Amino acid sequence: FGYEFERKIRVYIVDKAGVEAGKFEIPLYSSSSSDMREEIRRFNGVTYNLENGKVVETKLDSKEIFTEKISKNRSDKKFSMPALREGSIFELSYLLKSDYLFQFREWAFQHPYPVLWSEYEIEVPIIFDFVHLTQGYHPYHINSTKEVPRNYHLRNNNSTYSYLTGPKEYDVSTIALQRRWVMKEMPALKSESYITSLENYRSKIEFQLASIRLPEQAPNMIMENWPKVTADLMKSEEFGEAMRKVDGSMDEVLKSLLTGISDPTAKAKRIYEYIRDNFSWNGNQSIYASGNLKNVIKNKTGSVADLNLLLVAALKNNGFTAYPVILSTRDRGYTHDKYPLIERFNYVICVVQIGMQDYFLDASDADLGFGRLPVRCYNGHARILMEDPIAINLSADSLVEKKVTLATLVASPQNLKGNIQSNPGYLESSYYRKQIRESGQDAFFNSIKTRFGSDFEISDTQIDSLQKKDLPIKISYSFESKKEAAADVIYIDPVLEPFSTENPFKSANRFYPVEMPYRMDETYLMSFEIPAGYKVDELPKSTKVGLNDGDGYFEYLISAEPTRIQLRTRVVLAKANFSPSEYETLREFFGFVIKKQAEQIVLKKNNP
Repeated sequence: FGYEFERKIRVYIVDKAGVEAGKFEIPLYSSSSSDMREEIRRFNGVTYNLENGKVVETKLDSKEIFTEKISKNRSDKKFSMPALREGSIFELSYLLKSDYLFQFREWAFQHPYPVLWSEYEIEVPIIFDFVHLTQGYHPYHINSTKEVPRNYHLRNNNSTYSYLTGPKEYDVSTIALQRRWVMKEMPALKSESYITSLENYRSKIEFQLASIRLPEQAPNMIMENWPKVTADLMKSEEFGEAMRKVDGSMDEVLKSLLTGISDPTAKAKRIYEYIRDNFSWNGNQSIYASGNLKNVIKNKTGSVADLNLLLVAALKNNGFTAYPVILSTRDRGYTHDKYPLIERFNYVICVVQIGMQDYFLDASDADLGFGRLPVRCYNGHARILMEDPIAINLSADSLVEKKVTLATLVASPQNLKGNIQSNPGYLESSYYRKQIRESGQDAFFNSIKTRFGSDFEISDTQIDSLQKKDLPIKISYSFESKKEAAADVIYIDPVLEPFSTENPFKSANRFYPVEMPYRMDETYLMSFEIPAGYKVDELPKSTKVGLNDGDGYFEYLISAEPTRIQLRTRVVLAKANFSPSEYETLREFFGFVIKKQAEQIVLKKNNP
């Protein structure tokens, strides 16, 4: 058995931006070890344009279809529909024949442009048991199943199915399942703020072959389980064998680093810091090593898998219980905890067990401390690859960023000056460490100066704990603005470091969740000395509002004395992920916080 996949599409180009919908890349796969392959048997494409009141047809020329070799097992057919412009309609159909029955083509109902009607039909003999994985937030217009009788003439001569027994050639009368899925009037899939990957929410269907049951034969299980997948990875030259081949390649350098250290946690930390600080990540993400890890030791650079598999090997060679952990990063999309679809995983980290404590480590991030992971790793399901693989949940809800900012302001008729001490959370600190490492402290403080505006001078800049990567940093600086003349009325912006300056939720409606990188808890404290000869004319009102039912709150508490004003604001988001049904209240909450923190204090000169 193989399968045929036929696609038909009709598109109306509303404006110039829609021309992109006429560009196609069709991947085709082939095997270097067998005769399995994919090919396109038929291509028909035509573009229709209205010219001088007449419909003009422009056909897709086969000479304009190009083949690009992507890898030894993949080639892409690339082409663009001809004569596309605003107002064009094009039609395209093609027939693809494939021997890769294990995973036939997925179908996406939703695209970057609106879709009026999207339909997918399949017919599969019940000999083959496929698991179909659906996702998306839009309902089916049609979802039907029908059984039809079918006769098949089988030839058991394909080496791919060599495990099948029975005659080499015979006829089978059986049932085929016809499935039909339809969605209509689908909105365009557009990126929004605070989302991991749009691919998590695209309405689509994927298929995986679970088993084959030929008549009078025991079922053959095709889809593997987690213990089998783990065992295969540990035998792989690019995974388990790569770690084993490290042997004692780093024993000599690590021995000198670990001399005199008896505490296990301190030892593990020293090994982690050695790899983090002496090896550089080349930017590549994968769960497989790029080659021999001894070359990584020599060149001091490698992929995520290279560095973290090396870390696992170094820890194990020094007596620790350590395992690789595979996951999918937030921008890649979710993985399935039930189905071991290994191609969905693109990242590997390390876990080391010390006593009753598990420490998750990523040696590829130069700005992280021991036991910390970058935000990109917190994407739900991950797997610890031990003999009995364990599913874990790296959830953004498990992270909380606490930030405290202290501001002291002193005003006079001619200027406003003061000092700010900011204590960002750990993950924000790690983000700033990267900025400073790449661009320097001057560039970092110049960005703060830009935020204040050209009327302000920034001085006495300082960053503490920059190299203490297990701790958050502390930022402090002074500021001063000068005016040409004294003012009878002084306007003060009391919140100099607001929670947000712009509402990230601009759309009135949202079909998929809001996925923040962590929970938030931000406190801003301000003390302001009222200049002599002035009094408070307008003062924002204190307030406190809640978000949904315990999902967070915002408080704004302000008090005025004859010579001093004190302010305390706090924004708390008690969870990182919000459902589409919670979007409206979240959007209103952000809008209220931004508007409230932008309110000014108005001082007026006392009458003589």
